[in-house]
Amino acid sequence: MSLLRASARAVHRVLTDDNFDLWLLTAAAGVFTVLGIVNVAKPEVLSSAILALLAALAIAQVRSRRLVAEMADRAQPAEVLLRDFPADLARRRAEADDVLLIGIAMARTVQGARDDFHRALVRGARLRVLVVDPTDDALVGQAAMHRPVGRAALLSQRIMTTIEELEELQASTQGNLEIRVAQFVPPIGVNLIRARGSASVTIQHPELRPAAEPGPIMHFTESDSWFSFYAQQAERLWEAGTSWPPPPSRRLSTMARPKFVQSFGPELLNSMKAATDLFVTGVARNTLLVENYNEFERWLRRGCTLRILLIEPSSNAVEVAAERYYAERSPASARGRIEQSLRLLSELATTTGGALEVRLTSHPIPLGVVAVDTAPDRRTEYSALFVEYYTFQAEGEPKFVLQPSDAWFPQFLEEAEILWRAARPLPLPLDEK
Repeated sequence: MSLLRASARAVHRVLTDDNFDLWLLTAAAGVFTVLGIVNVAKPEVLSSAILALLAALAIAQVRSRRLVAEMADRAQPAEVLLRDFPADLARRRAEADDVLLIGIAMARTVQGARDDFHRALVRGARLRVLVVDPTDDALVGQAAMHRPVGRAALLSQRIMTTIEELEELQASTQGNLEIRVAQFVPPIGVNLIRARGSASVTIQHPELRPAAEPGPIMHFTESDSWFSFYAQQAERLWEAGTSWPPPPSRRLSTMARPKFVQSFGPELLNSMKAATDLFVTGVARNTLLVENYNEFERWLRRGCTLRILLIEPSSNAVEVAAERYYAERSPASARGRIEQSLRLLSELATTTGGALEVRLTSHPIPLGVVAVDTAPDRRTEYSALFVEYYTFQAEGEPKFVLQPSDAWFPQFLEEAEILWRAARPLPLPLDEK
């Protein structure tokens, strides 16, 4: 019985083999070839057999071509990477029962489809939108790098406009609309659309500073093998978002913070060496002048313009400045350092004949500034404000650097310039009598 079952299985495998017709054709051709060689079969029979074999071969070719066509259809050789969004994307969003949108700002999508979303929410559809957190300045700055030229400015306001549009939609429809914000830049833009009996996902890949619409764009329906991959990723991105509005603790954690350093490092002197215009403010600036006297002499000789603003040694501001110092709080010591700096500056004016101007202020300067080529017509890659706070009886002076592109650059520069304009000019060289 076992032999019979094995034989039956072998026959079944042969009969159901995809190449059965080819094996049968090969066997028949072999038989008729042998019969022709030994003169058993007549020429008429051989001719008929050859025609039959050719017909069988043609049928096998037709079957093979049909299989190849079916494989090609399953492979979907159509272009997967698109340059533009599908033409029917807006219609499918409007007719959907569930829409998930993920992007940086989604401003054009939300504003352009506002009426469609309104009707969809009224009839009971669900709308979820995930955008970058507009309260996180650092994150918004990173996201702006993925925006086309001309659309990166005021990105935070564009995101807030999207959120406000959605909040108004929710209020006017009382519909199933949820807003979340991401504490990360979404790695893809998503339109995940589900309707009765169908679903699709449209993916937009980001670019760094794209010249136009970022790409490529991909579109998958529910029957495509990649649909589940991107749909699941979209849901994970959504779950990683934070409901809007964020709680106060979250807002506090994302507020911009100053980036202080303990030392300016070599960047300060490197920038000063490249400068054509220097503006220095401080209490005495004694250390800066003593340690870099030869450099100041060299800079003035080559034509660098130097302005220095110090505290008036005879004013009460010296006592305030001395009281702030964390170590020896002596007004006499502070006056001595200022007077030594003035003598060094007088020597520089005498030996170089350079464009050196000194002024004295009776205001207890709260911070010291080294401004390098800050005038708009003199700005270079070295232009910067090197700022240090004068703390009250605490060791250390927190320092930070601002460049012309920074939002607070004009504020700190103008404060220093106001002090300069209000200060008393000091003629150089000093009268030693």
